[in-house]
Amino acid sequence: MTAAVEATIEHNAGVGQDARAKNPGGLDKVYGVRPKTTWQLKPAIERNLWEFIAARDLCPEVTYQKRPADAPPRGPPPTQSILYENFFIIRTAILPVLLHAAWNYFVPEHKLHVVPAYVFYHLGFVFFALSLINRLHGAMAQIGTFDENNRGRDMVDDAHVNKLGRSIYLYTAIRSVGPFVLAWRGDMTNPFEGLSLWTPVKIGIFEIALDYWFYLYHRSTHEFDSLWWIHRQHHATKHPTPILSILADDVQEVIEVMTVPFLASLVAPRLSFVETWFAITYLLYVEAMGHSGVRSYWAHPLLSPVLGPLGMELAVEDHDLHHRFGKSGKNYGKQTRIWDKIFGTVGERIECERK
Repeated sequence: MTAAVEATIEHNAGVGQDARAKNPGGLDKVYGVRPKTTWQLKPAIERNLWEFIAARDLCPEVTYQKRPADAPPRGPPPTQSILYENFFIIRTAILPVLLHAAWNYFVPEHKLHVVPAYVFYHLGFVFFALSLINRLHGAMAQIGTFDENNRGRDMVDDAHVNKLGRSIYLYTAIRSVGPFVLAWRGDMTNPFEGLSLWTPVKIGIFEIALDYWFYLYHRSTHEFDSLWWIHRQHHATKHPTPILSILADDVQEVIEVMTVPFLASLVAPRLSFVETWFAITYLLYVEAMGHSGVRSYWAHPLLSPVLGPLGMELAVEDHDLHHRFGKSGKNYGKQTRIWDKIFGTVGERIECERK
């Protein structure tokens, strides 16, 4: 039996035999029994398109397993460099903008049309997502994940893998069209137009506004039984991975990917095309980061320097705990903890010391 199959059996069982012997069914009552997950055992050539896409989030095997009781203690969670994270985001997200500018420079009589431009930026968004996921997977294996002494991370099950694959595709397609709908103007001779020293401030305000609308909708789905169906599928995982952030009911996807950003754009400062582009890459970064479970004080790269002293910065553990809380709630914000602080719904961190 291969290590991959053994890891899958352990993953499907939920916890190891030793844990069951000491506390029969105990963790199952807390976390639930994991559903059947075998699609990842197929040879890559036998996977359908949606399984192929979902497989981009297959993490290192160690992340799916409970940390052995005899493993050496890891010590306090490390702190991730905010400066380096911003450098990673900018250097990766800027590639389609540079290609856009190069096209317009070398072919000035035929400025890049909106249709091929969308293809450029969509592929750039996919490249950004893959680069980010690979980084997060590496950190999950090297640093560990939250609550790993009790349980490893979840894997999308057989019943939902095709839906997840389709959702990933639609997410990248719809999110990358945002800058074109909200900010494409004229022939876009200079795609860098609008960048200034105020750009980080404008994007930050946009994300705070977005988090306000997200908080209202998100908390409502948890507290009103009649709305829980919208959000329930997303909470099928208590220990998510980066791409499992996209596993959701269709109504939730429309609200989060289209409605909430549109409402935020109505009240936040107007962003230029390139500012909107960077805004959606920061949004993707924080959403994937928040669902990775990386055992680190890994905070919002743009807002945490300002919000940290107020205890309103969002870090990985905050949303990781939100999934463990389940319907009972806490930590409803997904970009900040501003609204959680104001409305008293902050869940105290367990493994990360207050920064």
